[in-house]
Amino acid sequence: MSDLNPENLVALVYVRVSTKKQDSKSQEHRCKQYAQMKGYEVEGVFPDKFTGGGDFWKRPAMRALMKHIDVNQISNPEKVYVVIFDDLKRFARDTEFHIRLRREFKSRDVMVECLNFNFEDSPVGRFLESISAAHNQMEREENTRQVIQKQQARLERGYWCFDAPPGLEYLKDPVHGKLLRAVEPKASIIYEALMGFAFDKFPEQVDVQNFLQSKDFFHRKRPKKVNLAQVYRMLTQILYTGYMEYAPRGITRRPGHFKGIITLDVFERIQNKLKGNAKSKARKDLHLDFPARGCVLCSECHMPFTASWTTKRNGYKRAYYRCNEPGCPAKNKSVTKMDIENGIAEILKTTRPSKEVLALTQEIALDVWGERTADSRQTELDMRKEIDTISAEINRFIERIAKTDNDAISTAFEQKIGELTNRKLLLEERLTTPDLYHGVSFETALDEVLGYIKNPYEIWSTGIFEDKRLVLRMVFEKPLVYNRKSGFETANLSLPIRLFECFVTPKSRHVEMGRIELPSKNEPRKRLHT
Repeated sequence: MSDLNPENLVALVYVRVSTKKQDSKSQEHRCKQYAQMKGYEVEGVFPDKFTGGGDFWKRPAMRALMKHIDVNQISNPEKVYVVIFDDLKRFARDTEFHIRLRREFKSRDVMVECLNFNFEDSPVGRFLESISAAHNQMEREENTRQVIQKQQARLERGYWCFDAPPGLEYLKDPVHGKLLRAVEPKASIIYEALMGFAFDKFPEQVDVQNFLQSKDFFHRKRPKKVNLAQVYRMLTQILYTGYMEYAPRGITRRPGHFKGIITLDVFERIQNKLKGNAKSKARKDLHLDFPARGCVLCSECHMPFTASWTTKRNGYKRAYYRCNEPGCPAKNKSVTKMDIENGIAEILKTTRPSKEVLALTQEIALDVWGERTADSRQTELDMRKEIDTISAEINRFIERIAKTDNDAISTAFEQKIGELTNRKLLLEERLTTPDLYHGVSFETALDEVLGYIKNPYEIWSTGIFEDKRLVLRMVFEKPLVYNRKSGFETANLSLPIRLFECFVTPKSRHVEMGRIELPSKNEPRKRLHT
């Protein structure tokens, strides 16, 4: 090819940067200037954003460049290409793949030219090229080693070094460098989702998924919906507690230099719940338009109603609940959404307890809570004693590891140390953050619970989907049974609601409403006797 006229050569420019933040325009500009100086016509530019060495076929722009050459050489066999690189490091930073890439170009009769290296097809030239390729590989591997070492040091000191999960972002701190922090409104949405799953406002992962979708939640790009895999990653993300761990680098659980959005106690509650329940698939009975789906049974077969929208011939849509059980006499016989949900509303109207009973309930609950928290000092002493015991046990396992040469035994001891350390961290957090609800007082939590019982009809009428589902679970012990002819059968109310009904029923044998009096602050609270 040395006898070819440069005017007959067609140039292709290949540029590569390691990150999206880097600009490839300067490389492109220098390569085009070089081509102009050599008298080459530039037919195309192929920019890659790919880090590190490795197989060049994994680079999208390199694959596109090879395909461009193959296609055009078939249509125009006389055309001869020269590929221009800004720097030999952009060619390949791996000796093996450098040689393979040179062979690929040579097999296509493609010339390769570099702005800072002269390719020579001679023994000395090939030797120098091999030395340069090996040096580039060594430099890349050394850079990788240094990055890993720096990451390891920061991880061990409690700094996260990788992608931030949803709801968290990196903030540049003058003392700590890159530091995680909560970002709103995502953090508050995730907090509500995690707490809801932990305390059964959202019984299943699909309930969390539906809640996040109802909040128009997304991680990075719209309009991608939240899937169950992402929900599971959020439920198992330790970073939301302000703690961190990273098994691939041997980083055991430790406090991070950032604030969490839930407590470690809540996180462990979520993990225990996940271990006892397999990940469920998204169920159609949780469609946001049908809050009673799955909670109402057919009177003929006692199987749950399904629900859907139906489009009439005139294009008008109507919503129906129906039985879809094979062999049922009422199969596919529809009941309007209005009839089902209005019927539930009528039942809920009758389950509203009086203000006096709610006030008495609150007084009793606060009294019980006061008795439980009165022993908090003893509880604190017990936890400190357990922490000391765990610390001593950890030290014993560490001593055993030092005395054994058996890798299997060492691994088992290390696993046990990890479990004990996690338990110790949990106890230490409980000492510093005794409130399980992460800043929510017992009185506030009680008010929220009583809010559902105080007026379930109002929540059913105006609440969001999750609140409606929660009302059904709190008020009714079993699913409601619906008869197409007579409507809802007698509802099985939950125990708290039944107690409320006993208190408010004028003819109740248990409590007469006229005798309910709240004690004064100086009088002891009276217990209820049935």
